[in-house]
Amino acid sequence: MTDSLVYNIPAKEIESFRGRNVIVRSAVPSDIVYCLWRVEQNSVRFIQLLNTPYDTSDLEGCGPGVPIEIELKDPATEFSKLYNYTNLIDSHPVRVAIPALPGFSKAAKVAVSLNFDVKLELGQPDSFLIEELEGVLDFYLHRPNVHQPVEFFHSTLLSFFRNDPVSLWEIAEEDPAHVRYLRDDGQETISKRFVGFQVDGPLDDFVDRYGQELLSEKRECGGCEFFSRCGGYFKWPDKSYDCSGVKKLFRTLKSAAEELRLDLASLQEAGRVQQP
Repeated sequence: MTDSLVYNIPAKEIESFRGRNVIVRSAVPSDIVYCLWRVEQNSVRFIQLLNTPYDTSDLEGCGPGVPIEIELKDPATEFSKLYNYTNLIDSHPVRVAIPALPGFSKAAKVAVSLNFDVKLELGQPDSFLIEELEGVLDFYLHRPNVHQPVEFFHSTLLSFFRNDPVSLWEIAEEDPAHVRYLRDDGQETISKRFVGFQVDGPLDDFVDRYGQELLSEKRECGGCEFFSRCGGYFKWPDKSYDCSGVKKLFRTLKSAAEELRLDLASLQEAGRVQQP
């Protein structure tokens, strides 16, 4: 392990991780405030609020500039609570982590309308969730009032636009070469997606090893045009998961990037914009 690693830790572990780069998580705002008092704030990459309390006033004046991520558990019912957190934007960048569960799209749209960044937390979505993801992707790409990034769409679109593959493991902050997740029992794993699963071998090269394992087994990843960006992300934990739905999302993003590139070239030719 190196000092450049970022550790996602429960707030109760803050003393053990002083001097390291951390993401601090807790369901209680006062616990997070305590942590921010105990460490150098430039070592805190962001803080995760693990529920949606009504009162977050403790966080408004504490650690100004430290990003806050608000994690929804049931986005279909919790979306209206996001209105309680607009005051946080005055002192913190705010992102809403939304699990792709049935009805999540309303939460995503409300979060964007409130100028929150959005991170969609994906597992292995079924056909119904793929359809809902397609709707959110269309919203992200085509609504003129969308000014905030919606991940993983945003970084993947830029990746296609720049012709520079970026791993979905990195976008999702689940590449253990860079980020480690400390379980509540103190054991390290890759991310909360991996809690409850046994990971064999060292964590630092897991993404490469897992990808090579999928390729060697001649699974769907072999020959997939999006493997350089996905790296088998959607094959965890069930390697037999059918990626046809997520490939549709990637194709839409690739097509949108190509259209954007053509539009920009036309504007440059007309002299209306400069070469970026």
